[in-house]
Amino acid sequence: MIFITGGVRSGKSAFAEKYARRLDEGNTLYYVATGVSFDEEMKKRIVRHQQDRENQNANWTTVEMQVEVPAAIRQLSNDAVVLFECVTTWLSNVLYTYEQKNESSEYIDNCIGSMQKQLLTWRKQGATIIVVSNEVLDELPSQYDEVNLYRKLLGELHQWIVQNSDEAYEVQFQLVQRWK
Repeated sequence: MIFITGGVRSGKSAFAEKYARRLDEGNTLYYVATGVSFDEEMKKRIVRHQQDRENQNANWTTVEMQVEVPAAIRQLSNDAVVLFECVTTWLSNVLYTYEQKNESSEYIDNCIGSMQKQLLTWRKQGATIIVVSNEVLDELPSQYDEVNLYRKLLGELHQWIVQNSDEAYEVQFQLVQRWK
């Protein structure tokens, strides 16, 4: 498992895609897209990412995922490469669903636990997992409880992912720093 983080528009997605393509020696490349096109800006970002992948010399299988891992990719072969893009968007989806469905806080814990279990399952199956996330934890605490909950959960999730990763990178200004 490889963790890649960085600020918005830092070059982390391009680095992650390049890393995945480097591993592609006839392997199956999965792009797990967590973005939801809820406004014009997000629609444009999704289209840009799709075009970027289409212009690459790679055979991506794109799987859309808002909260739960689709059944189609729960079991993977040991030659699979999974690019999970991205944790911050996925966690936002979880919190949005939690709020919209008026679920208990246990819902959030269950979603996070399920995701952690899935990442470990893929790893045990022999797949290579590249997990991308935005670095948003350098900001001062917010006056809003929801924002602080998001930051707390994201920070804990980042720590868990790094702990369970073989490699961890931070990308800023297209410069890559390997931390693990």
